[in-house]
Amino acid sequence: MLAAARGRRRPARWLLPALGIALAAAFTASVAAQAQIAGDQSARAVLAATSPLDNQVRVTWPGPVSPGVTGRALALLRGLGLGSPTEVLLLNQVRLDGVVVRPAAIAQLGRWLPGPLPGRLGACRPERCPMLLVGGGQVPSALTATGVRIQVVGSAPLRSAVPLGFVPSSAGAGPVLVTWDVAGLDALAGLSGLYRTHSWLAPLTINRLRWWQLADVEDRLTRSQARLLLSGSQFSLSAPFTTLDQARAQGGLAPQRLLLAGGGAITALAMFIVLAGGGLRRDQRAELDRLRTAGARPRHCVLFVAVESGWLCAAALSVGAAAGIGAAALLASSEGEPPGAILMHSVITPAGLLTLAIGWLAATVLLGSLVLVRSARLTDLLAVAAASAVVAALAVGTGSDQALTLLLAPLCCAAAGVLTFRAAGVVLRGAERVARGGPVLLRLALVNLARSPGVPALAIAFIAVATGLGGFAVAYRSTLIRSAADQAADSVPLDVLVSPGPNFSTPLEVAPLQRWQALASGAVLPVRRTDANYTTGGETVTVPALGIPAAGLAGIHGWREGDGSASLATLARRLEPTGPVRAAGPTLPADARWLTLRASARGLAVEVTADLRDPQGAIRQVAFGTAESGAAVLRARVPRGQWELEALELDEPTGLEITNGHQNGENPAAATQVSARVALGPLSVLTAGGRSLPVPLGAWRGVGAAATTAPLTSGAVVTASFSSIGTPGVLRPAQPSDTLPVPVLADPQTAAAAGPDGRIAMTVDGLPVIARVVGVLSRFPTLDPGSGGFVIADEATLAGALDAQLPGQGRPDELWISTGHLARVRAALDSGPLAQLDSSFRIDLDHQLRDAPVARGVFGTLIAAAALSVVLAVIGLLTALLGGTRDERAEADLTEQGVGPRGLRAELRIRLALASALGVIAGLAIAVLLTRLAVASVRAAGTVADPRPPVVTVVPWAALVIGGAATFAALALAGALATRALIGRERTARPWRVPSTESGARQESVVR
Repeated sequence: MLAAARGRRRPARWLLPALGIALAAAFTASVAAQAQIAGDQSARAVLAATSPLDNQVRVTWPGPVSPGVTGRALALLRGLGLGSPTEVLLLNQVRLDGVVVRPAAIAQLGRWLPGPLPGRLGACRPERCPMLLVGGGQVPSALTATGVRIQVVGSAPLRSAVPLGFVPSSAGAGPVLVTWDVAGLDALAGLSGLYRTHSWLAPLTINRLRWWQLADVEDRLTRSQARLLLSGSQFSLSAPFTTLDQARAQGGLAPQRLLLAGGGAITALAMFIVLAGGGLRRDQRAELDRLRTAGARPRHCVLFVAVESGWLCAAALSVGAAAGIGAAALLASSEGEPPGAILMHSVITPAGLLTLAIGWLAATVLLGSLVLVRSARLTDLLAVAAASAVVAALAVGTGSDQALTLLLAPLCCAAAGVLTFRAAGVVLRGAERVARGGPVLLRLALVNLARSPGVPALAIAFIAVATGLGGFAVAYRSTLIRSAADQAADSVPLDVLVSPGPNFSTPLEVAPLQRWQALASGAVLPVRRTDANYTTGGETVTVPALGIPAAGLAGIHGWREGDGSASLATLARRLEPTGPVRAAGPTLPADARWLTLRASARGLAVEVTADLRDPQGAIRQVAFGTAESGAAVLRARVPRGQWELEALELDEPTGLEITNGHQNGENPAAATQVSARVALGPLSVLTAGGRSLPVPLGAWRGVGAAATTAPLTSGAVVTASFSSIGTPGVLRPAQPSDTLPVPVLADPQTAAAAGPDGRIAMTVDGLPVIARVVGVLSRFPTLDPGSGGFVIADEATLAGALDAQLPGQGRPDELWISTGHLARVRAALDSGPLAQLDSSFRIDLDHQLRDAPVARGVFGTLIAAAALSVVLAVIGLLTALLGGTRDERAEADLTEQGVGPRGLRAELRIRLALASALGVIAGLAIAVLLTRLAVASVRAAGTVADPRPPVVTVVPWAALVIGGAATFAALALAGALATRALIGRERTARPWRVPSTESGARQESVVR
C-alpha cells in the first residue's frame, strides 16, 4: 500500500529508472530479432548457392520394378510433402548397329526440354520405339537389334542435369537417347539384359525454407532414410543433407554472436539504471529512516524496497517488451522477413519469457541493492571479476570460442566503467587542489564536484563507457572493411581475374593480349599458374608455382610490408631480368610456303616436327614426317602468316610412345628404352617466288630426350642422340636459361631447401628448371597457405625457361586486370566469346564479405548500441548533475552569497563540461583498448573461419577523435540548454532554499 501511494503521489520520480529498464528490454528484444534475421539470411545464402541437381530428393531402386515398388516410392515422396515427382529409368550402355548408346526414359519429358515435346515422340514398342537424342554425339536415324528398333526422331538438349544426374553432352557416356514412356522402355525384350536403375525424384524447395525449419526438414529426411535401411529393401534415398547441415551451422552462429555483440549496450544500460536509481536512493533511504522510526523491522524495510523496486521493474519491462516487439516487427519487415515468424522464433518464445523473468529479477535486485547496500565493495568485486576474465582470455587466447571472443567487449566495458568510477573521484579531488589558484568559477565547479564525487564519478564513468562503445563500433567497422578488402585482394590481386572456363580455353587463346588491353584501358598481367617439384631430405615436395610480370607486382592490392623479406618494390627489382629472357629463332619470310629438311635417324625411326611461333606467342606445329636410317629430304607446309621457327621437335613413333606412356605410368623405371642417332640439316625455307633460304642448325642445342653430340658450330647440320623415354626431344637455339638461373621468391621452407648460393633444382610443369631464391615471402595472393610452400617468378623469365624445354609450355593461362572501366569489362565477359571464361571481380568479393549477414548484423548492433549509449550519456549527465541526484546545497550556498542566475548557470555549465571532458577522454582511452578486441570480434563474426590474410588491428584515430569531439559537443549543448531552462525556471518559480527530505527534515548548509 505504501509503495502504491508513493507511486501515485510522485510518479515522475520513477521515470528515469523505468526508462533505462524499458530501453534495456526493448534493445534486447530488437537484438534477438536481428539475430534471428541474420541467422535466416545466412542460412538462405547457403541454400541459394546450391545447384538444382543438389536440391533433389531421389529414391532409387536397382533392377526391374513392380507396381508395388513404384507405389511405395511415390508414397514415400508424398509423405515428405514434396512436389510432383518425376520417374526416371536409366539403362547401361548398349551397342546397336555398331553404335554405343545409352537409353533412358524420363516421365513428363517435356518439363526438361527447352522447347515443346516433338509430336512424333510416341509410345515405346518393340517394333518402333521413338526416342530423342539429348547429347553425346551423332547417331543414325534408326538403331536395331533383336527385339528392339529405336527410331531417333530428333535431338534436343536437356535443360538440366537433374533427371539423369548428369549432362549427357559432358558426361563422357556417349550418345544418350530418351523417351517419355518409362514402362514401354522397361518392357523392351531386346534390352532386358541391361542393368538399369529406377529413380523417383522430387525437388526440395530449399530456397523457400527458413532457418528455423531446417532441423525439422532434415529430421524427416533422416527418419525416412533410416526406415528404408531398416526395411531391408533395395531402396536408397539421397537428399541434400550436407547443404542442410551447412545452412543450419551458418544460421546457428548468428544469434549468439549478435546477442553477445549487444552485451556492451546492456552494460551501458545497467550503468544508466544505476545512475538513474541513484536519484531514488536519497528519497528511499529517507523513507526507510521514517519507517524505522515508526518501528519497522529490517524485514519490513527489505519488503518495502523489494515491492517498490519490483513493481517499477515489472511495469518498465512490460513497456520495453512491447516496444521491442514493435521494433522487431519493423526490423523484420525492412529486411523482407516475415514479422510474425521472426517474433515467434526470437522474442515470443519460452526462452524469451524466461529471459524477461530473469531480467525482472536482476533489475529488482539491482535497484534494491542501491538502497540497501551502502558499501561499494560488491561493485568492485564484479569489476575485478570482469577484468580477470578479460586478462585470462587475452592471455590464453580465445581460439575457437567465439562466444568468449564477442563477450570480451562487454566485460571490458564493465571493468573499465568501474575503474573509471573509482578513478574519477580521485581525479576530481586532485584537480580541485591543483586549481585552487585558478579562475573562481573553475574552482567553484571543481569544489562542487569533489565535495560529493559519487554521482559525478558515476556520470563520468557512464559517459566513458558510452564513448568507448562508440569507438569500438567504429574500430570494428574499420577492421571489418580492411579485412574484407584484404581477403578480396588475396583472391583477386588486381581488379579482375580471368581464368580458363569449363572448356579449358585460356584467355589469350580466346582473345589476343592487345584486345584485353584495349578493353581494360589499364594494366593486363599475363600469369602462368602451375606446379613445381624439388627434392629435400630425400623427399619430393610439390608446391604451386606462379609466373607474374615483375613490373606488375607493385599494383597488387592488400600487400603488407611484413609479407616479404623486403619491400615489394625491392623484391620486384630482384625478379626483373637483367637481359633478354629468350633468344628468338629464325624469322620466316612472309611469303614462305615450305620448309625442307634433310634428315636421318639410325637405330630408331623418329618423327620430326617444326614448332612455329606466331607474334602472340602461340605455337603451331607442322609435321615434316618420319626420319629413318636412310637420309631423305622431308617437307612441311608453312601456314600463311608471320612465323618464327622456334624449334625442331623429335618424337617417338606413335605405337612406341603409347607403350612407353602406359608402362611408365605403372612402373617408375624406364620402359622400352631405345636410342637413335639423328642428323638434321640442311634446312631451307622455300618462298612463293621460288627462292630457297638456308637456315643454319649447327649451333642449335638439344634438350629433353635429345642431346647434341657434336661440338656446336655455325654449320648447316646438327647431330643429336634421341632416347625414347616417353617425352619429346627439342632442338633449338641456345637460350639464356641454359646458363642463367630463374630468380624466384619462395616461402621460408622452400628457401631453406636451396643451396648456399640460393640455387635450387626444380621441375616446373614437369620440365627441369634451375632457380635461384632472391627473396622470402610469408604469403602471396591467390595461393593456398596450406599448400606447403610456393615459388614466384617473373612471367617472361619463367615462360622463356619453360619454352626452352618444350615450346608453348610457358604460355600464360590467366590474366590479372587492372581497370577503371569495370562495367565495360563485366559486360564483355558476360557475352560473346569471352563468356566461356571464368572471371572474378575484387569489388564483388569485397562487398560479399563486408555485407555478410552476420557481419552486417553485428555492426548494426554495435552502431545501435553506440547511438543509444550517446543518448543515454546525455540523459545520464543531466540526471546526475541536474536531476534528483544533484546536490542542491551548492546552488543554495551560492544563492545565499549573492550569486545570480547567470553565475549559477555558468558554474553549472563548467561542472557539466568538466564531467563531460573527463568522461570523453576516459572513453577514448577505453575505445583504444577495445580496438585490440576488434580483430577477434571480426574473426568471430565473419563468414570465414580462418581469414586469409590474417585480420589486423585498425585504429581509426581520426574517426575516434571526431567521435569524441562530437560526443563532447552534444553533451555541452545539452548541458547549456538544460541549465538555462532549469535555473531560469527555478528562479522565477521560487527562491533557492535548502532542500529537505519527503518527511520534512531540512538539510544543513555546508558552505564554508
